[in-house]
Amino acid sequence: MTKRRVIGPTAWILGGAGLFIGAVAAWLVSQGNPGNMGLCIACFLRDITGFFVGGSTNQAAVAYIRPEIIGIILGAMGAALVTREFRPRGGSQPIIRFVLGFIFMAGALIFLGCTVRAWLRLGGGDLSALWGVAGIVAGVIVGIVFLKRGFNMGRAKNLAKPLGWLLPAVGVAMLAFLLLSTYGAKPDWATVTPANGKAVVPGEVVVTTDGTVIKPADATLVDGAVVAADGTVLADSGKVAETKPMPGGKRAPLWISLVAGLAIGVVAQRSRFCSIGGIRDAILVRRFDLLFGVVGLLIGATVVNLIFGQYNLGFTGQPVAHNDALGSFAAMTVATFAAILLGGCPFRQVIMGSEGDADSFMAVAGMLVGAGATHFFKLASSPAGLTDIAWPALGVMAVVLVAVAVFGSRTTA
Repeated sequence: MTKRRVIGPTAWILGGAGLFIGAVAAWLVSQGNPGNMGLCIACFLRDITGFFVGGSTNQAAVAYIRPEIIGIILGAMGAALVTREFRPRGGSQPIIRFVLGFIFMAGALIFLGCTVRAWLRLGGGDLSALWGVAGIVAGVIVGIVFLKRGFNMGRAKNLAKPLGWLLPAVGVAMLAFLLLSTYGAKPDWATVTPANGKAVVPGEVVVTTDGTVIKPADATLVDGAVVAADGTVLADSGKVAETKPMPGGKRAPLWISLVAGLAIGVVAQRSRFCSIGGIRDAILVRRFDLLFGVVGLLIGATVVNLIFGQYNLGFTGQPVAHNDALGSFAAMTVATFAAILLGGCPFRQVIMGSEGDADSFMAVAGMLVGAGATHFFKLASSPAGLTDIAWPALGVMAVVLVAVAVFGSRTTA
């Protein structure tokens, strides 16, 4: 009997792809992106949602059309077209996929990062990410239980060509809005977090790191303090100095981010990189090719972070992170369980949607809506930890996921 190979030739391709993606993500932090967030599908989709609806969803601090997402979409689309892998397809439980995308986003924003960022946080020395990584493994294991029971949302079918262009069209539209708001006039209804803006008093006092007071408009910076026109001190110098820039205001230059996203999109499309597929395959079928991609991602991020002096080993004082171990574990268990039922992490959903998969487009749409809802209902965590309603919400989402998994197992039995 021929012995089954557990590591195939694609392992080294995936390892190289992960190394490249991790290195570029860490490099983007050196160019201005938030710490340990050179690439985060959940966070960046959340920021995009903030641009369009941030005024009504409490997202003033996280509102910016991230060029990396646009680049990933267009890069993956281009690679798929060149290799003739662009194929309009779908019809496999699109509504359920929307719900799963919604739940994934909510869980990720409670953890403060998607499954990609969990590894990137670890690559930056953030040991609090270990609880999230443990949650990824737990979510994969729970998902595998239902995969073995026969969970399946059905086979995608060929669709009319226009339906395959849904996500690429959204990418082009986002690029148009980004260029308009950057080089033209921002639409009045749109929300954009000021570059390097600091919400010294959220909703009331906003000042940039170069000393420009954005809100209130008639206030000025005097000896480091924000002073109103009538002389009232709105924020003393100590408070201004200790306040960190809002996440949406930390960003690499537009064209650097866009080109980096294009490169990542091409590499991810050609390699089939997935941030959870390696763990799933290792446990379910004893194949380790995809796992090489995650190892490469972690190594690439760690090395580049060390080179640029961005590596900070420890549990506390980490950028855009909290130290609630149980909350992080539970949130990523829920998020990863949803991703397993979807058939791939959010990064993979964006890539497949860029290849013409309308089902993946529905998952991405669910993530976008989920981002706005998570902030509107104040579910998203902060560096202080989980909000009061996060645990009840996680419980409800877990019940919904189990119901979806049981239903999907029975319909294929």
